[in-house]
Amino acid sequence: MDELKDVILPMSELRLATNNFSEENLMKQTPSLVLYKGQLDQSGQPIPIVVRRYSNPDVQLNEVGISLFHYHKNIATLFKYEENESLDKHLSGSTLTWMQRLNICVDLARALCFIHDGSDVDESLIHGNIKSSKIWLNQNWEPTLHGLRHDMIVKKHGVHHPRGTCPPCPLRSSASDDGTLQYTDPAYEKTKGLSHKSDVYSFGVVLIEVLLGRIASIPISDEDNWSFARFARSHYEQKTLSDKIDPVLRQQMDSRSLKNFSEAAYYCLLESRSQRPDMIQVVKKLESALDLQQKHESPVRPSLGPWIFRIVHLYRN
Repeated sequence: MDELKDVILPMSELRLATNNFSEENLMKQTPSLVLYKGQLDQSGQPIPIVVRRYSNPDVQLNEVGISLFHYHKNIATLFKYEENESLDKHLSGSTLTWMQRLNICVDLARALCFIHDGSDVDESLIHGNIKSSKIWLNQNWEPTLHGLRHDMIVKKHGVHHPRGTCPPCPLRSSASDDGTLQYTDPAYEKTKGLSHKSDVYSFGVVLIEVLLGRIASIPISDEDNWSFARFARSHYEQKTLSDKIDPVLRQQMDSRSLKNFSEAAYYCLLESRSQRPDMIQVVKKLESALDLQQKHESPVRPSLGPWIFRIVHLYRN
């Protein structure tokens, strides 16, 4: 457990790194969480960090355990600061191209596939709190997924039921903080448990956010109990989902790439868990969408050699 010493820092060092948790270093604040940016001195080199302060101290230790024991290049280390901050800040506008959005989603899907099925042991993780504000982007626009907790370990393909002192559904408990109810698996209301298919549903919401360039928690209409997922499913079924995409972004898209991406998102958002795909299936569908877009943007030109030979041959004869 010596590695923990490299992750858990004395409060005095955190105060120094964040200028005593000053307002100028404040990044985000909710009733349960405050984020500060700062710089940690390591052998004379400034290291950019993010410090999370929770109202529940157990949550911090949960994230430490996950950071140490479930390494993946698209899963965040505890204090790592990403230069471009969170995905929700870049959904709208032209900052991210369609190709960049595809790469981000493919990397995230692979990371989720890893925590669901990437281990040889008979246990796996449910993230339970996937949303665009939990996805951070580095200077190369590569994503890292934050918020994994060791109290969400289950048997593979099992269900997590909160009990005892274990925290409730992370999405449900944070819904009042920042409108994340839109990401919550609707089956949770009936089962009071989270499964890997709950992550699939939440990831589907993120896929639609990336596609449409809008945040799920901001309603598009004034109707009561408006649902971002229901909105997306309805337009997909009516074949009008592409009409809701930013025209500038839509012009970049290969039609087959858009079709595969939209289909992946739609099936993630189905209300019945049994009808939703596993993450490995989502990965394959998104990889196909990425491959089609790459071919669209960098088409392989056919060789002119045989045609030139025929022309020369006919001319000589």
